Amino acid sequence: MLTRPLGRTGMTVGEIGLGTWSLSGEAYGPVTEVEVADTLRAALDAGVNFIETADCYRFGALERIIGEVLRERGREGVVVSTRIGVERTETAVQKRFEGSYLVKASEAALKRLGGEHLDVVVLHNPTVDTLARGEAWAAMESLKQKGMVRALGVSVSSREQAEAALRLNAEVLVLPYNLMFSSLLHSLSGELSSRGVGVVVRSPLAYGLLADTWHAGRRFTDDDHRAWRWGAHDLGVRLKQREGLRALVGGDVKTLREAALRYVLSNGLVSVACPGARTPEMARANASAVEPLPYLADKVLSAIGELRRDAGLDD
Repeated sequence: MLTRPLGRTGMTVGEIGLGTWSLSGEAYGPVTEVEVADTLRAALDAGVNFIETADCYRFGALERIIGEVLRERGREGVVVSTRIGVERTETAVQKRFEGSYLVKASEAALKRLGGEHLDVVVLHNPTVDTLARGEAWAAMESLKQKGMVRALGVSVSSREQAEAALRLNAEVLVLPYNLMFSSLLHSLSGELSSRGVGVVVRSPLAYGLLADTWHAGRRFTDDDHRAWRWGAHDLGVRLKQREGLRALVGGDVKTLREAALRYVLSNGLVSVACPGARTPEMARANASAVEPLPYLADKVLSAIGELRRDAGLDD
């Protein structure tokens, strides 16, 4: 797998990583611990060396499983990015960005993941006001100064959040970017480039829509977040938009999954794309999706804007 620098952090990562929300058992239906471990092993075997996770997934158990697999397989060359700042209990979910809580959460994450330090710690979608107050970021910087953390980042969903994170000198941004939603990254391109920020892309397959493994008749169970994220009308619109993107498939690009991941990686600002996977087969399909180069032919790249507009994708 080809590699890229994770911005100015000094770390090098494979261009396809593994997003793990799909392995939490809380977003796309149940996943056993055995299935989690098998999927992690398959990703590592396929050349993945960047794992994107969060301490709240499976109430911390996902970090534990990642740590166990890495102790079994060896940590050398593997970068784990974990989000903190969301506290989950059996009865409630709440944002927690007090400095003392973040220190405690980071210590617990390190214990579960193992190793001498945390590679990347990311604030889990804080508000602009939270970032502006400075307490959360000061706590993160103290952890880095002590050597517990190598790099600091923020997970964002809006330009305002991203700009607030950049004002704090965040080294890494985790953000959504895909064929169906590209405006956030594009709006930040100049500042990201000048600052040398590592860009970790979440949702490169638009919650599985661009993986192209299900069609109009698909119905999501109540424990799948897409059941409430997309109503019947919204899903119909997105499926129609997906059909408009099929012109990207052809030549060396054999599937829409490949086209979607190649589109993301055609952007030089991107350090790593982190599609989710719930099975070893999915992990292997993602890892092999961008071979061989080029990602997309020049004529295809030049036509993407028109294709997206024709599909009704103006962001």
